[in-house]
Amino acid sequence: MNHFPKIVWIALIAAASAGAQAQTPMGKTREEARQELIGAVRNGTLPHGEAMGDSNALKQPAMAARSRVDVVAELDAARRNGDVLASGDSPLTLNELHPSLYPQQPVMAAKTRAQVLAELAEAQRSGDLVAAGESGMKLNEIHPGSRPRAAMPVYAGAAGQRLQ
Repeated sequence: MNHFPKIVWIALIAAASAGAQAQTPMGKTREEARQELIGAVRNGTLPHGEAMGDSNALKQPAMAARSRVDVVAELDAARRNGDVLASGDSPLTLNELHPSLYPQQPVMAAKTRAQVLAELAEAQRSGDLVAAGESGMKLNEIHPGSRPRAAMPVYAGAAGQRLQ
């Protein structure tokens, strides 16, 4: 009888199994992976959420830890000022929903009229204004070769009073 086909099949099966064993990666052991995970959790480099795909997220150091006393004091101050989110689906804070129940928030000093007009004149001179249309580009981006011209005085309304 002809044993040639049986021998060929045995040789093919042996070669395939040897090749499968050669392709098995020799990676980390279970214990090595576990220790690496524990270390990543401890130093804050374990990516989570949208950071999973970001390879730079692993290189960023963990935020400096604050003491429990500091966090509790900050939370108490936020509750007193109403700087905590209101319950429910509202994106507003409690002091935005009920301003009469909380102390008035300090208002940051705004720029004076003269400062705003000076900034406007400088932006007009340098072309740092958004051009008309839908491009969203600034005038100095559209016309990069134009030289800045001297600032022109800004006049208000029909009375023609100079504001500078």
